[in-house]
Amino acid sequence: MTVAKAREHIASTYLRVTGPERLPLHACVGRYLADDVIAASNIPAFDIAAMDGYAVRSADLDIEGRACLRVISEIAAGHPGDKHVNAGEAAHIFTGALVPPGADRVIPQEDCVRRPANVSVAGQVGGKLHIRRRGEDIAAGQTVLRAGRRLSPGQIALLTALSFDAVVVRRNLRVALLSTGDELADVSNSPKAGGIVDSNRPMLRGWLEQLGCEVDDLGIIPDSSDLLLQTLIKAAAVSDLIITSGGASVGPADHLARTIASHGSVQFWKLNMRPGKPVALGSIGCCPVLALPGNPFAAATAFRLVGQFLIGCLVGDAGSGAAPLTLPFGALSLQSGKPSAGPCGQIYHHAIGADGC
Repeated sequence: MTVAKAREHIASTYLRVTGPERLPLHACVGRYLADDVIAASNIPAFDIAAMDGYAVRSADLDIEGRACLRVISEIAAGHPGDKHVNAGEAAHIFTGALVPPGADRVIPQEDCVRRPANVSVAGQVGGKLHIRRRGEDIAAGQTVLRAGRRLSPGQIALLTALSFDAVVVRRNLRVALLSTGDELADVSNSPKAGGIVDSNRPMLRGWLEQLGCEVDDLGIIPDSSDLLLQTLIKAAAVSDLIITSGGASVGPADHLARTIASHGSVQFWKLNMRPGKPVALGSIGCCPVLALPGNPFAAATAFRLVGQFLIGCLVGDAGSGAAPLTLPFGALSLQSGKPSAGPCGQIYHHAIGADGC
């Protein structure tokens, strides 16, 4: 099966599983919106000055945009500008302040000459008004964010500006993570002779947490089909997804695909890609199980192209994940373990992700 066909299968098979919960904004960074967000107010909430200067009436300017006007008030941001600007008058105003009634433009400070009681202004006829109009950025009733959007710090600022203190988001995906193999050891333990340190779990956990998943790290499971099956059944009862690395190939100690099939189903095993070919997707009960290869580069590739897409479907964001690319075999050369400087090497490196590979 090609990667594209695998993603089509995932998109048609796996629907969103995470329900809604209401959280304060400070807890929502990286969370997915459960509902559309509709603005209940305007931004700006009123006409405000975009520059320091003088609020005037365009009707008072001559054909060259000049006038000498009497200054009737001074308006700072956060203070009301309730004095009406009548013919022949101006109000000294600062950036962000409420434009007073009667005025329809702001002449920037540098185009004005102030005297004790009046000011000479030189506006540009037909030029900018230097006023941010009420609702110019966002109008009340406008849909500002759609359900399924992952919230960034910038969007938290937007929601705060709209006076939201909490929103309804989707519950985080619960992911059980484990590695398999008698040869593996945690970084805190010295590997035995012929053994290696498990680097896949820290890599995958980092990516999962970046995607907003709650990770249950089950550690390293030895090459025992019985113990592996017990672990998978227990994890499936409390998880939305299980991700494994190692044991997905065809060796006598590679039990994963056979173990999943014995108590559930395997939807595909092996994809037409290198690295990452021995990747399997199945399920135990209602819980999907993604079995990644043990080779770190292969595990990284399979996770970025298949695992991240699967997670996107489970949280209602099927557009997430790096897109697979098809390149001529000779277009990619590896030198010292790094992609070549050529365009194809850069594209491939970007699609997989430079981090962790």
